[in-house]
Amino acid sequence: MKCVALVFLAAGLLPAGDSGGIRPRGNPTDYPAHQTGKGVTIAAAVVAPEQVAKLFATDLNRGGYIVVEVAVYPEAGGEVAVLSRDFLLRIGSDPTTARPVSAQTIASALQRKNAPPKPRSPGDVTVYPTATIGYESGSYNGQRRGGVYTAAGVGVGIGDPGPGAPPRPASTDVDRSTMQQELEDKGLPEGKTTEALAGYLFFLKPASAKRTAPSLHLTYYAADGEVSLVIPPPRRK
Repeated sequence: MKCVALVFLAAGLLPAGDSGGIRPRGNPTDYPAHQTGKGVTIAAAVVAPEQVAKLFATDLNRGGYIVVEVAVYPEAGGEVAVLSRDFLLRIGSDPTTARPVSAQTIASALQRKNAPPKPRSPGDVTVYPTATIGYESGSYNGQRRGGVYTAAGVGVGIGDPGPGAPPRPASTDVDRSTMQQELEDKGLPEGKTTEALAGYLFFLKPASAKRTAPSLHLTYYAADGEVSLVIPPPRRK
């Protein structure tokens, strides 16, 4: 009975090294913003758009998303239940708050946005971009690793291909699945944890937000209370 109970308990915790996300920084103070609440410290940093383009094959900048690196540090001997929906973001003085957008929603939205326009008549010539996103993940020496690659080109279509024709390769279901896999693999892990963990949260930038980079107000709603912190804009290099 004791063995069964231990297995059940372990199943409820995030397995170290195989739970997705990214490696947390050594200390909460290594982040531009950090705040401690009851039983947990939350630390965060806004990822600059130029860095987002390097980290992700998925074009999050074009989609209008803000990427926030978030780390969760449970107090020694404590346990924290981490869920993405427990985070809310407010931009600058805008009173509107937003929850993180799921990887599935982002991938589906970007697939629709990248779909080529239909020609207006059978004789029209349509020039459209083609893009392939590749992502591979796995583990090496006990550490999770991932790699991305992209390939781009131009396709030309004449007229209506007719019913039953294969879709043009501007944004396929394979691309959507690959984008979702990449975002989920690097996103903030969810579940109960006794160890520090980190990952990215993705927020859709509201249309009312100014083009300048304001501070972000991030609030984490835990079972024992909320933790709020103000994240400064990323530094320009």
